[in-house]
Amino acid sequence: MHRLLACAALAALAACGDASPRAGIPADSTQSSTQIPPPAGAGAAAWTSNPAEGVSVTVQGGDATVQTGPHAVLWPGDAADLAPPYTVRATLTKDSGRLHEGYGLVFGGTGLDAGEAGQAYSYFLVRGDGSFLIKRRDAAGAGRANRLEVRVGADTVVFVANDAEVARVPASELAVNGRPGIRVAHDLVLRVTGFRAGTP
Repeated sequence: MHRLLACAALAALAACGDASPRAGIPADSTQSSTQIPPPAGAGAAAWTSNPAEGVSVTVQGGDATVQTGPHAVLWPGDAADLAPPYTVRATLTKDSGRLHEGYGLVFGGTGLDAGEAGQAYSYFLVRGDGSFLIKRRDAAGAGRANRLEVRVGADTVVFVANDAEVARVPASELAVNGRPGIRVAHDLVLRVTGFRAGTP
């Protein structure tokens, strides 16, 4: 069980901070997944990667090193579906890559070997700058509108998503003086409705 949990932890080692498709791979495409066997005599489970192209896994003992091109989800070939209560854990060390690219753990995964539109899972990512992200990816979840609001006060900044407060951060920890705008990650088509900025 310990080996399974440690191996399952690598399931999102290469996942990026967004679940958007990458260049040349539409969200509803059927991507192939491939089992990556361990070296002879290693005694570790084979890993399955989706997508299979552009991803390599080197297994040595109970450890694995993952190198990606596109973002990927990986899981041990012998992994079974789990139901609560359970724990997924691993120590993940980013040896190279851009600071903002995330990596972490996947759990509750279904349809992992399907195209992106058929995958559903929850994930816990960290980035090189120390920030983290906890999200749920629903199959075919694209197109959902999210109403975002940032209320910048003299002492506190309040973050609101779909009319619910999600975070409160001291203004001293953020850049608060300057122009407002929108940030869009790579390979997205984003509709913007009702952008406004100014005094409430």
